[in-house]
Amino acid sequence: MGKIENGINGGFTGTVGSVTGYYLNGKWIIRSKRRKSIKNKTGSADQKACRSRFTIMQTFLSPIVAFIRIGFNLESKKRMMTAHNVAKSYNMLNAQNAAGEIDYTAVRLSFGKLTGAEDVQLEHDDAGVHFSWKDNSNGNHARKYDQTMLMAYDVDNKTAIYETGGARRFKEKDSLEIPSFYKGKTFHTWMAFISDDRMEISMSTYCGSFVFQ
Repeated sequence: MGKIENGINGGFTGTVGSVTGYYLNGKWIIRSKRRKSIKNKTGSADQKACRSRFTIMQTFLSPIVAFIRIGFNLESKKRMMTAHNVAKSYNMLNAQNAAGEIDYTAVRLSFGKLTGAEDVQLEHDDAGVHFSWKDNSNGNHARKYDQTMLMAYDVDNKTAIYETGGARRFKEKDSLEIPSFYKGKTFHTWMAFISDDRMEISMSTYCGSFVFQ
């Protein structure tokens, strides 16, 4: 519905029939009403593919958002975005192909410049999964006391077991306990280091996958 301004000789705002009126830069403007595009409603093939990729990555990250909020916290402040959005943007660009398939080896669950894990080894038994690594603090006292961030993620069932403040770097080993009812499930694993004051963090390292027996 339109509204007449300044009487019958004035302009009008709103929509009347097939025309729309509005006031812009000191002038009354009248133009044809815009028609909704069927193409815009349904989306082009490229738009549909992008939406599909977005949904796939959103679904992948949602169960581990609490981990992501810590892992991408520092980078999110630099970019003035939420940690979840930064993680989604990074991984869509670097760990997802045009069909939406996710390359878990390229996924990052943390983002930073702190020295990451080296020579990571993964073992598992009926108690859980065990990570080991090389102490690469190189005599740096602060780096020696960095803490592990560990992730074991059952992607198929959207279930994650993780630690955001684990063993110190110099300890060279840490574990995640997995309840027995997860037997038979496949887990993908990642590891990162975070400083004691939470002001530095490493890029996460993909450590491999295993079937919990």
